[in-house]
This record gives sequence, C-alpha cells and structure tokens, in this order.
Amino acid sequence: MRRRGEVVGRWVSGALLALLGLLCAGAQAASPRALNEYFRETWTTRQGLPHNLVQGIAQTPDGYLWFATWEGVARYNGLEFKTFDRGNTPALGDNGVRSLRVSADGALWLGTSRGGVSRYAQGRWSQLSMRDGMAQDEIMDILPTPSGGLWIATESAGLDRYDGKSFHHFRKTDGLPSDAMYSLALEPDGTLWVGTTEGLARVRGDTVEAFGAAQGMPPGPVFSLFLAPDGTLFVGTEHGPYKRNALRFEKVSPDLPEDTIPRLRMDATGALWIGTVNYGLLRYRDGKVENLGSLAGLPNNRVAALFEDREGSIWVGTNGGLLRLRDAPFGTYTTEHGLSDDYIRSLLETKDNTLWVGTSRGLSRYKDGKFSVLSRADGLPGDSILSLATARAGGIWMGTYANGLVRWDNGVKEVRGSDGGLAGNQVRAITEGKDGSVWAGTSRGLSHVINGKVHNFNVADGLPREYITSLMAAADGRIWVGTANGAAVIDGEKIQALDMHELDEAEDVFGFHEDADGTMWMASDRGLVRYRKGKLSLVGRRQGLPVDTIFQVIEDRDQHFWLTSNRGVLHLSRADAEAAADGKVQHIPVEVFGEADGMASAQCNGGSGPSAGISHEGRVWVATAKGLSVVDPERLAGFARQQPPVVIEDVRVDDRSLPTQEHLDLAAGTRKVELHFAGLSYLMPQKIRYRYRLDGFDDEWVERGTLRFAQYTNLDPGEYRFRVNAANPDGLWNSQEAGLSFDIQPFFWQRPLFWFLVAAVTLFIMLAAYRWRIHQLRVNERRLKVLVEQRTTDLREQTQRLTVANDEKSLLVERLRLQAEASERQAREDALTGLANRRYFDERLADEFARACRDRQPLSLALLDVDNFKRINDGWSHAVGDAALKAVAAVMRAETRGVDVVARYGGEEFALLFPRTTREEAMVLSERLREAVMRCDFSDFAQDLKISVSIGVSDREGLAHHERMVSRADTHLYEAKDGGRNQVRG
Repeated sequence: MRRRGEVVGRWVSGALLALLGLLCAGAQAASPRALNEYFRETWTTRQGLPHNLVQGIAQTPDGYLWFATWEGVARYNGLEFKTFDRGNTPALGDNGVRSLRVSADGALWLGTSRGGVSRYAQGRWSQLSMRDGMAQDEIMDILPTPSGGLWIATESAGLDRYDGKSFHHFRKTDGLPSDAMYSLALEPDGTLWVGTTEGLARVRGDTVEAFGAAQGMPPGPVFSLFLAPDGTLFVGTEHGPYKRNALRFEKVSPDLPEDTIPRLRMDATGALWIGTVNYGLLRYRDGKVENLGSLAGLPNNRVAALFEDREGSIWVGTNGGLLRLRDAPFGTYTTEHGLSDDYIRSLLETKDNTLWVGTSRGLSRYKDGKFSVLSRADGLPGDSILSLATARAGGIWMGTYANGLVRWDNGVKEVRGSDGGLAGNQVRAITEGKDGSVWAGTSRGLSHVINGKVHNFNVADGLPREYITSLMAAADGRIWVGTANGAAVIDGEKIQALDMHELDEAEDVFGFHEDADGTMWMASDRGLVRYRKGKLSLVGRRQGLPVDTIFQVIEDRDQHFWLTSNRGVLHLSRADAEAAADGKVQHIPVEVFGEADGMASAQCNGGSGPSAGISHEGRVWVATAKGLSVVDPERLAGFARQQPPVVIEDVRVDDRSLPTQEHLDLAAGTRKVELHFAGLSYLMPQKIRYRYRLDGFDDEWVERGTLRFAQYTNLDPGEYRFRVNAANPDGLWNSQEAGLSFDIQPFFWQRPLFWFLVAAVTLFIMLAAYRWRIHQLRVNERRLKVLVEQRTTDLREQTQRLTVANDEKSLLVERLRLQAEASERQAREDALTGLANRRYFDERLADEFARACRDRQPLSLALLDVDNFKRINDGWSHAVGDAALKAVAAVMRAETRGVDVVARYGGEEFALLFPRTTREEAMVLSERLREAVMRCDFSDFAQDLKISVSIGVSDREGLAHHERMVSRADTHLYEAKDGGRNQVRG
C-alpha cells in the first residue's frame, strides 16, 4: 500500500507541475513572438545527442525531457544528456527508438525498431516483446490508455491492443486500410484514430472504420495525427495538413504548402505547428503561415518530432539534430528581420517612437514592428553609422565613420566634414546643447558647431585626450565629454578634466547616464563610475561586476541598471550600486545575460553611440556584434516565476555509482558520499540555484549557487537524510524537495558493547600500571639525587661556554650588518663617481612622477652628456677619462640643490631630476651647471684639458608616463649635440 501511495503521490505531483507549467507557458505566450524572433538553440551529436535524427520527444512528470534516436533514448536535464541503449539497459531490445509516450501513471513507454516495447518507471526498466504475444515487427507508434492498456502500431503487422495481460490484433482483414501503420491518436472516450500507408481509420471497441474520399480525405498515407484540446483531429498527409469538421475532413488552410506532414502539434496559445519534409517547420496562427527552414537555423528541413514542454518551449526533432524555440528574456533582430547589417554601432528612439539603428553598412529604421533600410538612394553616404542624436531643427544627426556629420530629415539636409572645419571625419558621439548648437566628438578632437561656425577643442584646450568616445548634454546645460583618457565637463568656456586614474586606473569613458539630482554615472574600462558633488567613486570588479569594461548605462522603470559589455548585459539594482559606491557594502549581486538568454551575440558594442537605450515602452535595446538585442524588464520575472522541480540524478559512494532509490544501506567504512542533482527547468537552466542539507550532519541549509553536487567525507556511522531544492534566479526556493536517506553501518569496534569491553580492560591495565609506577618512582628517586649533583656541575661549565659563544655571535652579527649596508649602498651608488646609479634614478623618477601627477606639481628632468668624451680616453688615457668623470660629478654635486637627484646614467651620460621645478627653471639650473663645467680646472690630472657638456631638458606636461620624460629629454640632448654641443636645449 505504501508503494502504491508513493506512485499516486508522484503522479499527482507530476500532474500539478504539468498544470503549473502550462499556466506559466500560457501566461508567457499570451502575446507570442513572431516565429523568426524566437530564441533558437540546437543540439547535435557534438552536444551529446546519441544520434542526429530525433524521432520522438516526451516529458515525464519529474520534468525530464526524453528524445528518441537511432542510437538509444537520451534523457536531458537542461545541461547534459544521459543515453540509455542496449549496452547499459538490457530492457531496451534495440537502439533504434521510434516513439515515446508517457502514460497516466507517469511511466515512459518506448517503441523500438525491432526490440518490442520498453517501459521506464521509478528508475526501473521492463520490456514487452514477442514472448508476451506482441506482433513481430518494427514499432512505429505506441499509445498508453487511461486504463493501463497500450495501443501499438507496427510497420507491417497491423495494430495491437494490450490490456495488461494479453494482446488483441487488428489487421487489414479486420477493416484497416493497410497493415502498415504510421501514427495513433486517442480520444477521451477511448476512440482510436489510426494513420496507415493507405489512409485513415477509426477503432471503436473491436469495430474498425476506414475514412477516405467520401469523408474528404485525400488519397495516400496518413503520417501524423494530433488531437487538439477542443477535440479537433488534425491529420498529416502527403498533401498537407487536414482537420476534422464533424464527420468531414478539410484542408487546414489553402495557404499551406502541399507537402508530406510527418508531425503536427498545437501549442498552449492555439497555434498549430506543422513539421514537413521539404519546407521545414511551419506555424499556422490566426490565419497566418510562418516558416522556419534550414536557412534560418533549423538543423534539417525534414521534421521528425514536435513537442511543447511545460514551460512553453517548442522542441523540434529533425534529420540533422534537435532545435528548441523559446521565448527567451532577450530577443535579437538581424538582417533576417530587415536590418542593413548585423554589426550594430548605435541606436536612437525619436519622439515619434521611431527607432533608428546605425550599423556598419548604413542606417536602418524600426517603425510599427518593421525594419526598413535607408541607403544611398535616400541621400546617405552609405557609410558605417557610428553615432546618432535627435536634431531640434528636424530629423536626426548621424556621425559616420569617414564622412563626418550628417543631418537627415526625409533626405540629407546638412553634411559637415573636416573640409568644413570639423576636427575629424570619424564622428563617434553627438549631442545638442540647450542653445541648439551641435557638439560632435571625433577621433581627432571635439567640435562645437554653432550658427554655422565650428570651434574645435583639443588637449591644449584642456581635454584629457582628443579621441572622443561619448557626449552628453546635462540638464544644467553643461556638456560631458568621454575620452580615451578620462572625462571632462564643459561649462561655458571652461573645461574641467576629471582625472580617474585613482579609480583602479580607469581611463576610457564610453557612456553617461544622469540622475534627476545631477548625479552622473559613467561607463568606463574599470566599471561603473559615479560622480556626485565633485566626488568620484567606482563600482567595479571588487564590488561584484564580472567584467572591467562596460559601454552604456541604462536605468529602467524599476530602478535597475542595465550595463552593456563585451561579455553580455549586466543587470543590477540601482540601490545596490549606490550602496557599493558609498562603500556601505563590499559585494553586490549582478545578473549576467548572454547568448543562452536570447542574445545572438554576447559581445555588445561600444566606443560610439548611444550603444544602448530605453524605448517609450520601457524596453531596453542593445547594440551587439550580431544584431540588435532587446529585453523587456517587465517580462523578466516571467522567466523565473515557476519554481523548478529538482531530482537526485546520481549517488556515488566511494566513487561507485548506486541506484537513486529512496533508502540506501551503506557498508561500514564508507569514506565518501557524493550526490548529484538537477533542477529540471529549461528556460535558464545554467542559472538555477541550489541548496541542500544533510539531516544528522548539517545544522542548516547550505547554498551552493549553481553547483549541482554535494560531497561528504568521513561521515560517522548513523542515519542521515539528504534534502535538496532549487530556485530560479531571483526566485523563491521550491517547496518541493528531492531527498533520500541512507544509513552508514558501524564497524564492530564502533559498537557500544565493544567500547564497554575496551573501557573495562583499560581500567584494569591502568590499575596495574599505577602500582608498578609507584614502585619505579621510589627506585628512581634515589638515582635522581646522585644525578642532580652531577648535572649541576655540568651546567655551570656549560654556562661559561655559552657566554663565550654568545659574545662571538654578537660580533659576527655586527659584521654582517655592516656588510649588508655596504652592499645596499653599492647597489644604488655608482662606484666611480659616488653618484646615484641608473637603477636608483629610475625608481626616484617613477615615484616623483606619480607624486607630481597626484599633487599637480611641476617636474623636470635633464640628461647631460660630456662632449667628445672618446677624445679624452684616446688622447690622454682611460684613467684620465675616469678622473674627468669624477670631476664633472663633483661639479654637479656642488651646483645642484638638496632636493635634486643626480645620477650617473651610463658611460659619460648623467641624469638630473628637478622636483617641483618647471622646465624654464630647469633650463636655468642646467645652464648654470654647463658654465660651471666650462670653468672647471682639470690640470691636476691632465694639462690643457677642457671639458664641455650638452644638456637636454624636459618636463612632465602632457605626458602619461615617466619614461616619456626621459625620451623627450634624450631628443633635446641630441638637438644640443647636433646644434654644435656645449649648450642646453629644452
């Protein structure tokens, strides 16, 4: 009775899940997408299918999907396939599985090619075959009855009815049009419809009735049958699909092609799905026919199986693999839908609700649900459209890749390029100011077009860099500029640059978003930057963003941010972003959407724009490398509304797989128990979250994120109960758990009786040992007195030796310290001149450069080279050359300030670093040094020797790295030498 109750309970649970799935699918599909807008996923043998021809599809009450192939049946959990075939399942008489059906008790029935009928229920397989009285033939279709019976259609041996004990055979002699069967359909009253190679038949009780031309049926075979929820029978023939109207049959629609129909299915919205041999997949809804063929992503045009799962997804089995169509969170539009190109650069919605899309091949327009392409025939240059903006004078502004700035208003009204004063022809950003003037960001600077005149801004005017990546006119009239080296704000004639390097070295600014209070959010190459009341803060990797670079910031109506990136679209709460920017939380949750969520490509585009936007309907549009993606935030919750059922798939004990039954008895000494589980939802299976607990071990639930296994090692003997449940992203935990219990048996030495005996023996041994120990202590006491006296003498002598050794060690430590100081000095000091060496100078230069940038202080550098030094070595000697270098070094020490850094840079070249010194001041110091060298007397070691030096000076202004100062000073040094030597250039 208990087992029967469990079966009934599981069937009821499965039925409830199926009902919930259909309700959710119906809610989701209330306004279904166009067929070519569905998210498509395909599977072949490369993804784990045992064979590419999928002939049947079914879903069992536990949520698993099953696929019939020529190499066995595959069970799918949303992430991986498990194949059952003759090799691992003896009850499968043949690998070729033609038909799959699920009976009312939740059992899975399989019709095989020549191995009879197999049944799978509660983890066990069984088989019906010729030994049970079934016809010896290939099974074409099977159909369980509510009473527990079974109808079996064979390839050439007619129709069998099985009542659970015996078979009843129907043949052509009993009234069937043919003994060769194709398909079956069963009405609630028990009436069976049979499709044969010679037409359609109906079986009531033991009576067979054929239907032909007199009832409107076309001649020829009937390949497929489907009974709709309203009782309408659909029939797939060689001449297209037919439907029953009373006792007459008529064509479903004259618009459908006359082709062989192997499969028919009606979904929860009432749309009829039609699988053909030559035309691929058709959908007939509201009098409209839509087609999806191999050119649009169907693995093969011959459709062999159709199925709608509980979440509203349509599964299509073909000769070339498996296709799933589903209403994913994101939809993607490509050239297939009318775009001029799949590579999207920018997008803009205007007040008339028209969406303008800039692609790498021109401009497209989305209006009233349709795309149209604007080309050279419309006056456009046919160039890549990098940026878009609304024009107050009418129409839109377009920034092109090579043709400058264009205004289009049902025709080109204005074109301006570099020949018209624009800073460059590559226009990556556009915005209009409050005064109606136009700002154009190019790859060569920022242009301001006002009253027909152009004023250009560059680095010399205060911009961080001339490569402009984004623009925005703020509500207060200021213009925000994003560049490849930070951001700037233009207020009237004043440009204020924002140095963002302290924010994890952020540089590129790709987009802006302004709050009502004037707070500016910036998309950068280090994450999301917030600028509020003059203060910058960062929300990046350390706070939970999975990527560094984001391109655009969009806020939806629910106050969530959508951030585009090269690795998908990020979705996070605005409140969480604020808390992270304020430093109130260390890590925030971020949801990532990519190709598994309906995007044709997770690579979003940036560096021009706007590359994302929100429509008047609240939908978020995103420019990607493969089409225009769109998501409706209000529909997002619908994809995580249903709680996914969870199953335990595998139990491994000490790396050995065991059956997943309700209770397991495990042997003593079990070291490792590993349990694998899966949530059976197919909308976003890779994002299902799991938690589990082991009663008897865990005190509370253990949340594992998306990991699908639990492992326990070295558990104590005892009784345990493992429980697991699942939840969709941002959803509630499923109240229905999966679980199993197991007992670990103890070794004999882990039992209570054994430990009682051990305790008694131990106590006896301890008493005996105690008495023996007392005796030994008395004997040892006498020996100890003698030893104490002897050891006291030895310790005195040893103390004297240790004192001497300690003095010697202290002397050695002092010597080592002095040697270490000398080594450190040698590592940073030039041995010949006593000046700092190049290593020390490079370290000081890097530190001073960073300090000067941070404190906004000047910093200068000079490179000094002794003129014609080779002449000194060759004319006098190398010893004289060394003496000359020492003398020049002494002059440099005398003529420089205490804050300056003087170093021998290499050979006869010296370097000087002047902190907090402008280039002009450094030039004066260098000239004084040059004159001091000229005045120096070298007669102590070389008569008539005169030495001069050439000096090159640079400062940090306009440079991003300290090495550029050395390079610039070196250039000026060569100018001094080429100009005749003995001079200072800078």
